Amino acid sequence: MSAEVEVAIVEIIVQKLGVKIEGVTPDARLVEDLGADSLNILDIALEINEIFEIEIAAPGLSSVRKVADLYRLTMETFELR
Repeated sequence: MSAEVEVAIVEIIVQKLGVKIEGVTPDARLVEDLGADSLNILDIALEINEIFEIEIAAPGLSSVRKVADLYRLTMETFELR
């Protein structure tokens, strides 16, 4: 499941931000490196929620800085289900 989640998150980021897939690495910073703003991050989280039928809590998004943080938050949300 984790590889599937990682691939999906990368694809969502590429689609929502219009960036090249090569730039979407675990250490890539969503704002500084990929050009996201807070609304983009929320939009990405909403898409993750829809695809995986989970509910990432908005307060948890405040800790998301890197792609790896978004992946971690998604996996934590799976564990709470």
